[in-house]
Amino acid sequence: MKTASFFSLLKQNGHVLLSLSGIGCLVLSLFLIASSNSESDRRYNEILDHLAEMKKGGGSMNADIALKQQFKRGNQAEDRRKRDVDEHEKPKHVPHLYESGGALYVRWGRTSCPDNYTELVYDGIVGGSWHDHQGAATNFQCLPHNPVWGRFTSSAGNAFMYGVEYNDGMVGIMDLVKVENNLQNQNVPCAVCRSSVRVSSLMVPGKNDCFDGWYLEYNGYLMAGHHGSKAGTQYICVDESPEADPAGYRDEDGALLYRVTAQCGSLPCPRYVQNREFTCAICTK
Repeated sequence: MKTASFFSLLKQNGHVLLSLSGIGCLVLSLFLIASSNSESDRRYNEILDHLAEMKKGGGSMNADIALKQQFKRGNQAEDRRKRDVDEHEKPKHVPHLYESGGALYVRWGRTSCPDNYTELVYDGIVGGSWHDHQGAATNFQCLPHNPVWGRFTSSAGNAFMYGVEYNDGMVGIMDLVKVENNLQNQNVPCAVCRSSVRVSSLMVPGKNDCFDGWYLEYNGYLMAGHHGSKAGTQYICVDESPEADPAGYRDEDGALLYRVTAQCGSLPCPRYVQNREFTCAICTK
């Protein structure tokens, strides 16, 4: 019905009031705004009013151009309104905000995640290979507190998982207010964290801050296995204010963690310093 009304205004006494290009533009405008519900009715009525005025005045290309300009201004205003709504809904104080998050990292030595738009996936205990086994796996794992078993035989295999202990007291290095005594022989907790606003994560060894454009999740000290042990390990960034797993303060060995210190030679000194402890930072973007 609206289409018929529209075309009835385009003809008067057998001749067309608007140029074909003008008609094409107006038809396209009507088509595009048809999907905007109540807004389309208002815009449609405005078109009919303008066509009626043009009909009275005999029609002109200037009127056609003016009508196009008005709709262009209307579309620009609608775009600005939508942008204002989008910006209002975003938390403005969150740096490096993305449309969706997803950055995952392990916070070694803690049971919680930083309070900076980061959610806790789960917390657990750190597991790894026995420090003196040859051919053992080298990467540490954040094991959940409540494992779920599948089919099992309960007979020993040929690859093993042990708990991880701090084998370095870290007195005078770390903030130990969250543990009794020191870290020596304490079991190591962990937390798997997911950023809700950032998409990439990176561990930076040798720095306790992040590069420009990156956001600091936490910082701490680099730790790894003993250089004299047979089993290899990975370097992990243990939080500067670590916790201990409540399983107890016992010397049971397993996988063992020690502070990492710089050794000059192929490692350039100065810049690096002999026997100085490595800091580290977990950064997201």
